[in-house]
Amino acid sequence: MKEVLIVGHCDKDHPQITSLIENNFSAKVTRAKLIEEAKGFLEKQKYDLVIINRIGAFDGHSGLELIKEIKKEGNKNIPLMMVTNYKDQMDLAIENGAVMGYGKEKLHDNDTITLLGRYLG
Repeated sequence: MKEVLIVGHCDKDHPQITSLIENNFSAKVTRAKLIEEAKGFLEKQKYDLVIINRIGAFDGHSGLELIKEIKKEGNKNIPLMMVTNYKDQMDLAIENGAVMGYGKEKLHDNDTITLLGRYLG
């Protein structure tokens, strides 16, 4: 079973993302509301995919800064995926070591399931 960490998503988006993953893949989802909480999870467990909101819904921290920090700490092999509708933010995330993510409006698209399948299939 694959392990997925979802970081910073609001109470509306988190269940939708979790449902999408659990209904389409053999994966267990762990939720981190706060950026600092996510760092703690990453120290204790290996994840197959980390899905990071552009802006943390609960602490307002930058998902891009979390990506930079994770990559700087030597976790180069963990696929980090940003959720954002903004192309410039997605481009910055990829430049800083993230894999291609998706926008919230694309959550239920077949392309998003295919994208997630690269890491969870």
